[in-house]
Amino acid sequence: MAGKPGGEGVDQGDRELHAAETGRSQEKVIEKLFNLSLDMLCVAGFDGYFRIVNSAFVNILGYSRQVLLETPFIEFVHPDDRESTLAAMQQLEEGVSVRHFENRYRCRDGSYRWLAWASVPDVEEGFEYAVARDITGQKAIQRELSAQRDLLESVLSNVHASIFWKDRDSVYLGVNERFVQDAGLGGSQEIIGKTDYDLAWTREQADFYRECDRTVIDTGEAMLNIEESQRRANGEKVELLTNKVPLRDEHGRVVGLLGIYMDITKRKQAETTLRKSEARLQTLFDSAAEFIFVIDPEGRILNANRYVYQESGYDAGEVIGRNIKKFFTEDSRNICDCNFPGLRERGYNRASVEFVCKHGRVLQMECSATAVPDENGKFTTFLIIQRDVTERKRAETALVDSERRFRAIFDSSYQLIGLLEPDGTLVQANQAALDLGGLKEKDVIGRLFWDTYWWRYSTDVQNRLKAAVMKASQGTSVGYEENVLGTDNTIRTIEFTLKPVKNQQGEVAYIIPEGRDITDRKRAEEERERHRQEIAHVIRLGTMGEVASTMAHELNQPLAALASYCDAAIALVRALPEPPQSLLDILERATGQAHRAGNIVRQLREFVGKGNDSIQSLDIDRIIENLGVLLGSELRTARVTLEQQLGCQGRKVMANKVQIEQVLVNMVMNSVEAIQVARTTGGKVVLRTCLLQDDSVEVTVTDDGPGINPGMFEKMFNSFQTSKASGMGMGLSISRSIIEAHGGKIWADGQRRHGAVFGFSLPLCE
Repeated sequence: MAGKPGGEGVDQGDRELHAAETGRSQEKVIEKLFNLSLDMLCVAGFDGYFRIVNSAFVNILGYSRQVLLETPFIEFVHPDDRESTLAAMQQLEEGVSVRHFENRYRCRDGSYRWLAWASVPDVEEGFEYAVARDITGQKAIQRELSAQRDLLESVLSNVHASIFWKDRDSVYLGVNERFVQDAGLGGSQEIIGKTDYDLAWTREQADFYRECDRTVIDTGEAMLNIEESQRRANGEKVELLTNKVPLRDEHGRVVGLLGIYMDITKRKQAETTLRKSEARLQTLFDSAAEFIFVIDPEGRILNANRYVYQESGYDAGEVIGRNIKKFFTEDSRNICDCNFPGLRERGYNRASVEFVCKHGRVLQMECSATAVPDENGKFTTFLIIQRDVTERKRAETALVDSERRFRAIFDSSYQLIGLLEPDGTLVQANQAALDLGGLKEKDVIGRLFWDTYWWRYSTDVQNRLKAAVMKASQGTSVGYEENVLGTDNTIRTIEFTLKPVKNQQGEVAYIIPEGRDITDRKRAEEERERHRQEIAHVIRLGTMGEVASTMAHELNQPLAALASYCDAAIALVRALPEPPQSLLDILERATGQAHRAGNIVRQLREFVGKGNDSIQSLDIDRIIENLGVLLGSELRTARVTLEQQLGCQGRKVMANKVQIEQVLVNMVMNSVEAIQVARTTGGKVVLRTCLLQDDSVEVTVTDDGPGINPGMFEKMFNSFQTSKASGMGMGLSISRSIIEAHGGKIWADGQRRHGAVFGFSLPLCE
């Protein structure tokens, strides 16, 4: 018993020692398992710090154990995951385990790893025990699978085809949305698990689909481009193009099939339309009365229409495959060589060519070429259309020749000819009409005839012409004389007609205006009439000269007798003892007037007498002094004052007295008549003489009349040129002839603002 207690004491100590050793051994095993675990094991406090982390933390995250233990673990969490992580910690602090939680931890290299956590809390100790597994690779696989699934769903939803897949018994395993629409159902779940016999297809369609399915599954080979008709759930009949391929497992066994079909109804309709269109085009191609070729980029003929063979004499074997240039003349080949590069570049060209038929006949062709692009826009063929214009060219040539001849006659005519529309629009004018006004066609063609240059100088002329055109447009010929505006604003007179030309319906189609320039003829007629009148006037003047000479001779004796009687009467009165002074004055005045009348008659007789053309030494101032005697009556009647400013006293010239007097009379009377035209009364004429440095005497006649007409200045000394209504136009012409015959010069000053100056100079006697 004694020992028993002692023995019991020894046994108890051994057991305790054994238990301690066993505990230490288990701790080593646990620690070894803790550090060798591939999962991330840790103990963390509710204060946010790790207390213990195993080696997996260090290996996976790359941080040292010290860094992991000294850093709040929330700082390793991705910013986007921190909120959910803190919520999970709150759940653990409340004593609730977290079995499934994922977040991202930052690694030492800056990357993030996905971790899946399972955590158990110890609320009394303030710890949590957690296991984390690195699921980064799994996440990547999930993302890839999700992307592939999304891509597949996108393809199935958006592809323009209906897709389905079946098992070996032709039971549907899946379909896309387009197939669901074709079947007229609400979703794929209404189709999966069913066969074609369960859908809206007819029995014949379902049998055909099942037959094709069995062929693919039994042979293991695809069936492609199956054209079939389908009556859909909505009753619409469509045409389909279907492909069916076998589906195999990892061992290569056929476990089902995949089917894809497309609606080709529109394409079939387009093909039908295209065939009909091609048939119509071929009909048009062969029916066209033109040469039509289809050629390649090298010019080889690929096709030709029936008209080519019919008209050229060639058969298809002689045309197809040959270069189109072989049928052209040499000149046309050169044209083709020049134009073909442009055709290849621009796709279109036109030209005129000569086509040589089989028997040598040459056709004039109007050719148009158009490129036909392929689906890539490249010009692979060209359509050549050639129209036979041989006869038209002949007609055009004949027409051009005819028009050329007509135009030559039209423009060569001295007549003024044009062509008007019925509304008066001028469409043609010949060269004579254009030259009359110094015009070009663009100046008048297309304008109303009465608004053209020739008539614009007068509104009355325009209105008269417009009325004549309107009358002619009603079918009545019109003719009259009219003035037109020529070059340099000259007025020409024409004999003018408007002749209407009618069409087959009797309507006026156009009007032909025709004019003959009769200006020269009218002037010649007027000139002849004036010349006739002037000759009559000269004859009358000659007659009057003879009469004046006779009268001067007859009056000379009575005047001489009167002067003698007056002298005798004066002598008798003076002999009286007391002669009356008043009577003596009257007799002396009568005697003076009788002598004055005798001098006038003598000078008049000398002026108009014959044989007075002798040249003698004359005092020019004395002649001018006596001029007042000759012109006294005319000056008084016109109320014009004659002023003499004589500066050549005693200086003489060799001249014919009567002719110089005639020049002076002409000049003075021209001034007097000009003053009378400009005024009702008054006016002055100045006769002036002076010596010039070249030893000549200058005589000028200056008046205060209206001056010289600019239009007459250049031709006033020509014969028959006058601005007077009743003038002959001979005075200045004769004056020039007289002065030049005496070796002098005659002139006029047309630059004065008021009045006019005429003058002449004569050389002094040596």
